[in-house]
Amino acid sequence: MTLWNKLEELYVRKTGNNKLFLIKQMMDLKYKDEAPLLDHLNTYQGILNQLAGMGIKFDDEIQALWLLITLPNYWEIFRSSLSNSATNGVITMDLAKGNLLNKEMRRKT
Repeated sequence: MTLWNKLEELYVRKTGNNKLFLIKQMMDLKYKDEAPLLDHLNTYQGILNQLAGMGIKFDDEIQALWLLITLPNYWEIFRSSLSNSATNGVITMDLAKGNLLNKEMRRKT
């Protein structure tokens, strides 16, 4: 067992309240244009990682779709475009993150 695992075992409480708090954080998470997109992605991934550590794991496609829901309504064209270009209609986290980061790079140039 690694030191990190031992610390996690000792200090991360897997109570219903903690799970509820993290799920609420995920539901309330919204991207704000003035913030760097990478910060938003890191926050989102951090919540997913904490939930996974508590035994709550989401399918990759659900994670990707939920990530897209955190974007403001005016990103609807981006969401539709991504959905239409996804192989077999399946949006993966890699596909969603990659396209979001590409869009962020284009916006900055």
